[in-house]
Amino acid sequence: MTQWITGRRHSDRLVVLLPQWNIICRMDFFQHQDKAKSRTFLLVVLYVIGLLALAGLVAVVSTIACVSAEIDPDATVGIAILCVVSVILLVIGGSLCKTVSLSSGGGRAIAESLGGRQVFPSTTDPAERRLYNVVEEMALAAGIPIPTLYIIDNEKSINAFAAGFTPNAAVIGVNRGTIELLTRDELQGVIAHEFSHILNGDMRMNLRLIGILFGLQLLAVVGYYGMRLILRTGGGSGRSSRSGGNGKSGGGGAIILAVLVACIALMIIGYIGIFFSAIIRAAISRQREFLADASAVQFTRNPDGIAGALKKIGAPSIGSVLLAPQAAEMSHLFFGNAGALFSFGSLLATHPDITTRIKRIDPQFDGRFPKRSDIQPQRASNFSKEFSRKIASPYPDTKKPVVPTTTFSKQSVMQHIGELNVANVAAAGALLQAIPQAVTESSNNPLTAQAVFFALLLDSDEAIRERQLNQIQTKNPKEHADFLWKETLRLYPQIRTLPEGEKIPLAQHVSATLRAMTAAQYRQFSKVVDSLIAADSKMDLFEYTIKAVLLRDLDIFFGLAKQLRVRFTDITSIHRPIVAVLSYLAYSGHDNQQETLGAFSAAMKELGLSNPILSPNDMTVQQFDQSLRTLAETCPTLKKKIFEAFMTCVWFDGKITPKEAALIRAIAAMLAIPMPVLA
Repeated sequence: MTQWITGRRHSDRLVVLLPQWNIICRMDFFQHQDKAKSRTFLLVVLYVIGLLALAGLVAVVSTIACVSAEIDPDATVGIAILCVVSVILLVIGGSLCKTVSLSSGGGRAIAESLGGRQVFPSTTDPAERRLYNVVEEMALAAGIPIPTLYIIDNEKSINAFAAGFTPNAAVIGVNRGTIELLTRDELQGVIAHEFSHILNGDMRMNLRLIGILFGLQLLAVVGYYGMRLILRTGGGSGRSSRSGGNGKSGGGGAIILAVLVACIALMIIGYIGIFFSAIIRAAISRQREFLADASAVQFTRNPDGIAGALKKIGAPSIGSVLLAPQAAEMSHLFFGNAGALFSFGSLLATHPDITTRIKRIDPQFDGRFPKRSDIQPQRASNFSKEFSRKIASPYPDTKKPVVPTTTFSKQSVMQHIGELNVANVAAAGALLQAIPQAVTESSNNPLTAQAVFFALLLDSDEAIRERQLNQIQTKNPKEHADFLWKETLRLYPQIRTLPEGEKIPLAQHVSATLRAMTAAQYRQFSKVVDSLIAADSKMDLFEYTIKAVLLRDLDIFFGLAKQLRVRFTDITSIHRPIVAVLSYLAYSGHDNQQETLGAFSAAMKELGLSNPILSPNDMTVQQFDQSLRTLAETCPTLKKKIFEAFMTCVWFDGKITPKEAALIRAIAAMLAIPMPVLA
């Protein structure tokens, strides 16, 4: 066993973790993504085994039925083959249909199917506001867009989930009981657990799991609803025939009975599929929960937070079970056991035993859970000090958050990619807190948030700014044009004075608010943004970051762009976009031709490529943008190699200027690489 110091708050205890946990938690972001991909193979193998088991059982049952009915042996074989092929097609077809359905809806489809309600920054509910602050701080600290938040109002238990195909399209759903019964530290522990799933690549696998396993469960669903339909319609038809004295009623009744028996048999066979689905779900998910618990402790340096949440789940009449019918098939997504399905001990459990989870975090836990009467709902007055995004210090001898002072270098950037820790969360909170209160309040409303976004893009040159303000008046709908023009003018003086490092967090906050718009409203807003950027006939780095990164995520959210997917695994197929980006980096970060060519050559050599640098006249913003969009669709290991080469180019002269740092952040965001807050 290995002992790992996780923090000193409330006690100096050590948290005992398995040695392999230490290795996994220290694995870098790209390794986590690759490891998540490798689990797909295990899923496919288990799925095939389950499918073959179902097919074999159907073959046996159909053969027995034919023999009992004294059907010809040759016909029996044909019927058995037909039944097996039908079942295989039904299962595979069901899996494909469910997978396609999830692909279009992603995490939002999951949240809404469970009865979730989207939460926006403008919420006035104190508990929801506290939740949003916690999630926003962690997202900025981790270097990912703020996940879309959902509250499941009808669920009073304590539970939460993260779902989505990429960190840039993550959704976090939380039961109502979670935000009402947990303290801020406990809530932060639960959210940190979910961020572990986001950063470790678990979300895509979890959605695939739902889609693939749906087919194995489909037989039971078809049998169940078929049986209900027969009992409701066939039985009535039979009674009607008997009462009418029709001599054909016996034959009709026999057919109905045969179909009913077939449905019952299908349902019974289908439950074998449900059994295999539960085994597969447990095999894929259980160890990931241990890792996420360990990561949450590492992220927060406060083992009492997540341990306290788990202890409250174990309290009588609270638990983590959801009432929604879909909870069973989605149980592997959640922080705690969401389904009440029997589990044969630990065989079918998607989560480890709660006592075991707590003891991994708190070895002194005596197995006694708090009484229900001791757990009081959090009062609004308890939240008043938290609206300013107060960050609890992980160090007992300090009163203020500890903001990291990491040197911005190639090594520090690569080392901290995909990392989330309490110091980064503190830094993120400090950045958000530095934004003027009036600007923050305006950014919480979908209409005034547009004005905040416009003010961020206004040029310092008065002539260009006048053209931009004119675009705001002429391009927006008449009912809002004057208001947005005045609001933009009001906010501009405060936003103009913000340091560059605070403008991107503000833009991220605004983009989360803009998710409350309709698709039509967003399209109109996007056109105005385009006109503001085009007002000076050029696009600077900040404008590029806003348009290509933040608006890209909104395009995906509103269904105007497709989710990122892996298309390239070989570097030879993407050498042109690599050359384009490296050429831009080399020219923008070095003052003389010798350094420029040296930086470019060093990066190309690292990649094993030998193409010449592009001429400055051959480079355009559009080419740079398209090149990054192509590179965003590379596999994790190749993406890491490419990004390391970019850092080699920038770091060639041994320093990273503020302009280069901003460019690196823009590139990382465009490639969907989570780059945390670094000083």
